[in-house]
Amino acid sequence: MYEQILVAVDGSDHASTAVTHAIGLAEQYGATLHGLYVIETRTAYDNAIINPEERREALHSEGKRELDSVRERAESAGVTVETQIEEGVPPAEILAYIDEHEIDMVCMGERGQSDFKTVLLGSATETVVHESSVPVVVV
Repeated sequence: MYEQILVAVDGSDHASTAVTHAIGLAEQYGATLHGLYVIETRTAYDNAIINPEERREALHSEGKRELDSVRERAESAGVTVETQIEEGVPPAEILAYIDEHEIDMVCMGERGQSDFKTVLLGSATETVVHESSVPVVVV
């Protein structure tokens, strides 16, 4: 029924719970799990206090840590896993990944790293739920 399952992660507790759920679904269906971390590009750091390149490198490092955790957890459960870091607007990148990798189901956390960020930028989960062509499991 499901061959390709995507879990979008951002370092939040909700995303970690979604990973657990996605791994269980991938085990149940014998599916490949795709872990995706999107570096938000709408939040610019162009001032004398924060170096934008240093911030970008820090976000890449955070994404790598998150995806390494997804890989470790999935492989320990015997699930085939692929991971990728993208840069852009999270919902748009998630929706593009769904199409490009023929994803059958998406698993996402209810909220991301910050409630303020959700209010400021809009909910990536909500956008994906409304615009995805495949089922979205919200954890």
